[in-house]
Amino acid sequence: MKRIRIFLPIPLILIGLTMFFLQRQYMDEYPVHIHAWAEQDHYALALGFFNNGFDLFHPETMVYNKQFPGWWQEPSATTITSADFPIHEYLAALLMKLFGTTSPWVFRLWTLLWATIGLLFVYRIAFFVTKRFTRSLFVCFLTLCSPVFLYYSNGFLPSIPALTMGIIGLWFYLRYYESQARRHFHLSIAFLTLAMLMRTTFAIELIAILCFELLRVFRKESSLLDKLPSVLVSAALFLAYFLWNRHLRELHGTIFLSQLVPPEDWQDAKELVADTYHQWTFHYFQRLQYIAVAALALTILVVTLIQKKTLKTNDTKPSNSPTPLSLWWLVLIETFGCLLFAVAMMQQMPNHDYYLLDTFFLPFIFAVALLLRQIQVRRLSTRIIGATAVVVLCIFWIRGAKTMQEVRRTMEYDGVYSYERFKDADKVLDSLGISRDAKILCLYGYAQNGPFIQMGRKGYTMMWDEEGWLETALSWDYDYIVIENGKFSEHLDKNRELLSRLKKIGGNQHFSVCTPTNNWVYQADWQFYCPIE
Repeated sequence: MKRIRIFLPIPLILIGLTMFFLQRQYMDEYPVHIHAWAEQDHYALALGFFNNGFDLFHPETMVYNKQFPGWWQEPSATTITSADFPIHEYLAALLMKLFGTTSPWVFRLWTLLWATIGLLFVYRIAFFVTKRFTRSLFVCFLTLCSPVFLYYSNGFLPSIPALTMGIIGLWFYLRYYESQARRHFHLSIAFLTLAMLMRTTFAIELIAILCFELLRVFRKESSLLDKLPSVLVSAALFLAYFLWNRHLRELHGTIFLSQLVPPEDWQDAKELVADTYHQWTFHYFQRLQYIAVAALALTILVVTLIQKKTLKTNDTKPSNSPTPLSLWWLVLIETFGCLLFAVAMMQQMPNHDYYLLDTFFLPFIFAVALLLRQIQVRRLSTRIIGATAVVVLCIFWIRGAKTMQEVRRTMEYDGVYSYERFKDADKVLDSLGISRDAKILCLYGYAQNGPFIQMGRKGYTMMWDEEGWLETALSWDYDYIVIENGKFSEHLDKNRELLSRLKKIGGNQHFSVCTPTNNWVYQADWQFYCPIE
């Protein structure tokens, strides 16, 4: 372990400088690009803790009518929602309290810190496996320069901190695998349990490690009873929060998906896989990264075949000492679990690139480290050439990552449109004397939490004009109506009668603030959009 401690400052400096270079211009950016919907939901969770006295076990956002079970058509008495254990959002809210601001940079900085820690432990895992600095750097920057990892490394989703917990858990398990020190196993289970509570999919990694350890018990490489306490505590914590979360979902509803969505049939599965491939292949990793890993795997395959042929020719006698169970079994077990999850959630895969971070990402990175361990290099000149190649590759990956960041932040998404339309909405509502406790019915605002975050108030959302939705929403208990003018004008012919039931009291060119009225005084649409004097 001494060599690891000597080299740690170098990768830490390299990681820190690279992350600063790639993320500095985005640190105070409101979530409006890819998956702005999901990011705004988690941002709203942090704001909920900030405003509710930091009640960890009653997470809430800004929306009264939840997506589930009523598909936004059933109002709730509270904005409380079920959610995976929201410790990430809770601690982000504490930082907001500490810094005295709820600006996005606080949340982004918190996530970026976890991403940096995760990358440092990726390096430590790779060094543990390969015992080589440049190879470990290769694995570290393969991770860092993944477009999907980089994009969310300063975002609002819990995938990055949960992934970091999973990486640390794997690191401690490898320490246990080597030393058989029980404290390392217990620490591994502790971090994996926290990762599982934050993102349920990390149960795959925990179960894979337990299955791998069970195989080792059968082979008499490990014992069973000394592991039971931490495993039982982990299971109890997961079960306790699962039951509490179900209670919250049944009582208050939820804005988060909590059911499996497998393909309908084989044809549907093929189409979903194709959609996922075309949508996200080069968002998962860059083309050059795929080429580098494929070339690495092919080289090792050829070398291994040559070595086996040489051993057979020389008729070398195998060693009588038992060989420990290969770590490749751990990779295979976890990959199999990820495949099962991918099938169970296949309808969501084409729409959610960050599912990779929750599933296949860690076993893939670990597999690359195991591949690099197979390379046997003894000549100094060959080592120098290899180290130079790694450095050049990392530089190209960093350049590609910078380009891909721009691509992912300039794709056409409704979140950008909505953010521009509700910019400074809180100041407009404040100027109208509207209380921060007022309930707002927001018509055509997207996504569900986004407009309310910008308005600084809670309320009911109606994002689309489905048959009967508008009449249902108008019957709820709200104080003011805020209408996004652009989307509303697109549906004006269908909802022209609504103009006669509203009294406009303010707004700007992008949105209108109204109160309901029963006077039924006719308003022409051009009069409605005129500024209030």
